[in-house]
Amino acid sequence: MAEISILDEVSRWRTRNVRYFAGSWDQLKAIIPKFELSDFHDAPDEPANPFLRSVVRVPVGRTERRIPVGVVSNNYKLVQHAELGDRCLSGMAKAGVDLAEVNCEIGLSELGEWMHLRLRFPDGYSFQPRDNHKLDLRVEAFNSVDRSSRLIVLLSWLRLVCFNGLVVKESLVEVRDVHNQALDPSKIEEAVAAGTRRAKEDKARLIVWQDRLVDLDELREWADRGVAGFWGKNAACRVFHICSSGHDVEPEPFGKGSPSEKPARRLDPPVPGAASPAANLYDVCQALSWVATKRNNPEERVERQAQIPRLVKRLA
Repeated sequence: MAEISILDEVSRWRTRNVRYFAGSWDQLKAIIPKFELSDFHDAPDEPANPFLRSVVRVPVGRTERRIPVGVVSNNYKLVQHAELGDRCLSGMAKAGVDLAEVNCEIGLSELGEWMHLRLRFPDGYSFQPRDNHKLDLRVEAFNSVDRSSRLIVLLSWLRLVCFNGLVVKESLVEVRDVHNQALDPSKIEEAVAAGTRRAKEDKARLIVWQDRLVDLDELREWADRGVAGFWGKNAACRVFHICSSGHDVEPEPFGKGSPSEKPARRLDPPVPGAASPAANLYDVCQALSWVATKRNNPEERVERQAQIPRLVKRLA
């Protein structure tokens, strides 16, 4: 069996470094730390706070010590990272996915209190667009054991030519929960299974996007009004230039003008796989995906990727 790989990917969560690993799920589970709830007090012999509890990282190896990573309320429900992964894989299996063919990656913060899980489906679930740059389907899950972030599970598409992420409407079956007693982990399995079954509807929507042609005047008005309203002028400027020239740009921070007219420095080389110019909605959604995926914070990145269908709809 191949060893765990440490990926080159660099990310940040709450100002902390995130390191990514790839391997089989059994291998990755072995390096995921476990956590437990403990009394919150000043010293072992001092009284515990009756309203709060500590979240403590349990040692993974013999040389480690217990480390507190957060403070939570008494109604907090701890969801272990490994349990979340098991639930996601169980949902995929319920939908008929061969788990032996699933590629697994995890990102962990420095103390492991935050996890980004990515489970890539087998090739049979991929989408082959007319530009021949394949999209792979994957499950993404985010979890923090210190309640600083919501538990999020969704299905997304990964464009291999540029490793951009894209969320399409039909498989956007999300679980977004705070960690409290009402959280039901079983619905994670159901959400993943339902999203997997509906992924073929995503493919139908992507084909429709390929058939809907666009022109530069449409793109200009859409970037100036639609994209700028969602993501701001700088992001809209970048999207417009990628659609019109295939190149990303660096907008002047205080430059005046609408997003399509804002002064900007062209960046080389061209965006991998970008159409120049964008000829249809599918090309447009890839430009949006490039800009969204460049967000360094993984949670912000997914939020923007999930907004892509709404932005495309404004142009449709």
